[in-house]
Amino acid sequence: MRVLGLCACALVAVLVPRPATAGAVGSCSQGARAFLPCELAFDWRDGELSQSTSPYKDEILNVEFRSPQHITYLIRPFWNGGHTLRVRFTPIMPGTWTYHVTGLIKRFDNQESSFSVAESGSPGFVDVANLRHWWTTNKQPHLWLSAATPFLEVDQSTFESWLDARKHDGFTHVRGPLLTHHASIKPITGDLQPNFVYFDALDDRLLAADRRGLTLDLLLADESFLRSGLLGNWQQRDSLMRYLVARYGALNVTWQGIERFEDTPGARALLKDLGSFLRKYDTYHHPRSTDACVISSPLLPDGWMNYLIEASPQPELGAVEHQFTQMPEIHVINVTDPDTFRHELWTSTTNGEYPSLSYESLRNEANLRAVQTWFKVISDTRHWELEPYFDVDNARAVGLEEVEYLAYAQTPGIVEISLPKHKYNPLWVNPISGEEIPLKDYRGEVFSRQTPDSSHDWVLQVPREGHKAAMLRSYYFESQDPPVQEIESDPSKVPFQITEPPGEQINARVPTPFRVKVTRANRASRTMQFVWWGEVVPGDQGARVLGVGSFGNFTVPTELMQPGAQTLSLRLLAINANGKAYELDKVYHLGQ
Repeated sequence: MRVLGLCACALVAVLVPRPATAGAVGSCSQGARAFLPCELAFDWRDGELSQSTSPYKDEILNVEFRSPQHITYLIRPFWNGGHTLRVRFTPIMPGTWTYHVTGLIKRFDNQESSFSVAESGSPGFVDVANLRHWWTTNKQPHLWLSAATPFLEVDQSTFESWLDARKHDGFTHVRGPLLTHHASIKPITGDLQPNFVYFDALDDRLLAADRRGLTLDLLLADESFLRSGLLGNWQQRDSLMRYLVARYGALNVTWQGIERFEDTPGARALLKDLGSFLRKYDTYHHPRSTDACVISSPLLPDGWMNYLIEASPQPELGAVEHQFTQMPEIHVINVTDPDTFRHELWTSTTNGEYPSLSYESLRNEANLRAVQTWFKVISDTRHWELEPYFDVDNARAVGLEEVEYLAYAQTPGIVEISLPKHKYNPLWVNPISGEEIPLKDYRGEVFSRQTPDSSHDWVLQVPREGHKAAMLRSYYFESQDPPVQEIESDPSKVPFQITEPPGEQINARVPTPFRVKVTRANRASRTMQFVWWGEVVPGDQGARVLGVGSFGNFTVPTELMQPGAQTLSLRLLAINANGKAYELDKVYHLGQ
């Protein structure tokens, strides 16, 4: 839309930056740079707005920014007290940008101006690439490694020291909640307005991370805020989401919904609203998902997510889901025991997932050393193309066919990998200490070696000589098409049967045994991984993971047992030793 109106000098008065703070953002009119946030400030005078107008709840003005390539970005302002609205914006390329203002304040309505943007060298925003991986706006691969932190529970100096340490360890993301009641100050005042002291302090933390080039994984609300009921109705959600996106959507962020969504009654409807608000207000279309106790994939049918978050300590879940979904997966690790932590870190990696680590887990020095080793190994791979690789025994593996392979042996012993016939430079890595043990060059089709000792787990790297180094000189995505397989659901072709629960009815109030029987014993079915899903009908909460493995007991989650619940739709998903995916479905009547 082309607009005639205000010349550049007429807006100078409203472009003066506010007094500097630790988290101050510069003015767009003074030294703006690509992929760094800048701000415009609009001050209204007494009488320019009616007394019934709320600077928090009402859209007083909007600003449409136009890039040198004529791409437009609609940005809403946020109120931070007094008579000032602030528009926080990140230009995504150098050059001359124009902006057009519309709104209730006649002095600003239908006005236009421009500003210059210089190059910054920043790679840009993180986004989904290559189906299950990540890149930045400049089309370079991005290695996701996230560390959680309570943003407001330490002072600014301590927080910045923590950021510097994590940056040194190789972390590329920091994770935490925007809205929490665990801090000493609360985000919303008694009259349901933003607490500016809270958000100014939050700005200081988030902008400090942003200045260090760290991506922000932002939970919209943690469990303490959810219990407050302040997201209880649509209007409150709308106002608060518009405010949060206006304040933080210009940063390099990923949205992560609410903490442990399965624990919140009515979470699916709430997240569907929050997801729709993100799609409406986030002009940059940052990646969207939600935190989960187990996994966020039951919400995929609602259409607002574009990546998954999974937190199960059972590796079968991540392995199976990777073959049934076509999105990046983030695996959250909460354990603190060093051996368990390390096992989960590497098994999730060989499932094709990227790690997000809890604050408590990183307070252990052994875990930090394990992460440093992980980063050194993975950053030396074409991680943006690695996919689970199944021609391996006594280990889990990922690989890029004809290029490189990475295996993790949780249990010491003989590791065997079938390979295309080329020359390879194999290397053992101690995941505890980072010690490397090079092996003789190998040329063959079956690589078989004993782990260097039997006291702990080991990582095996098998890169193809010369070829990987040549490929690493280019960051070309999709040198091979990401694998997407058809799921076999014909019972006559599925090599297993559901033997328990027997019959057609289960009692939802007591633990129910489940068991599967393999009906075709062969090399492919020698190692099967099973995940049991259940969805109650009628109901609106979606499916939940009921169990993992070939046998056990499950109890139907209470949040699924709504009035009128009649049937349980049971889905058994599985992959065999070759990664082939299968599905069986069975329906049970729910008794009491």
